[in-house]
Amino acid sequence: MSDDSVKRTMLVQPGGAPLTYTILVRGFAAVVALAGRTDRPEASFDLTLTVTHPGPGFPDDIAAVMSYEDIVEDLRRLCGESDVPGADYLADRAADLCLSHAKVRRVQVDVAIPAADSGGPTAGASLTRARPGQG
Repeated sequence: MSDDSVKRTMLVQPGGAPLTYTILVRGFAAVVALAGRTDRPEASFDLTLTVTHPGPGFPDDIAAVMSYEDIVEDLRRLCGESDVPGADYLADRAADLCLSHAKVRRVQVDVAIPAADSGGPTAGASLTRARPGQG
């Protein structure tokens, strides 16, 4: 397999914006240690990432595209933290982690954490972030 990444050009949409594709991560769940709670609830995440397309003729190589596995590993590390303040913190940090990957242009994060008692409401947070100029 040859890697012609040096010859690769970025595909653009009308108006000059880079062509993108979408990665969906749905139903990622992990146990978290929430500050002030003795139980360890399972937080669930749904992510929608807008990612820069690698261009025409990209090789069949995971290095040429954004791997959702990188994001999942980031989420696992995030959920492994202790004394997590809540869903808003998890959503904020998850967005930061996603945007730390150069190929990610925009991310929407939804996080839900069940109440301590089974009948209580679920706490959640949702946010969208983009790189400057990415809308």
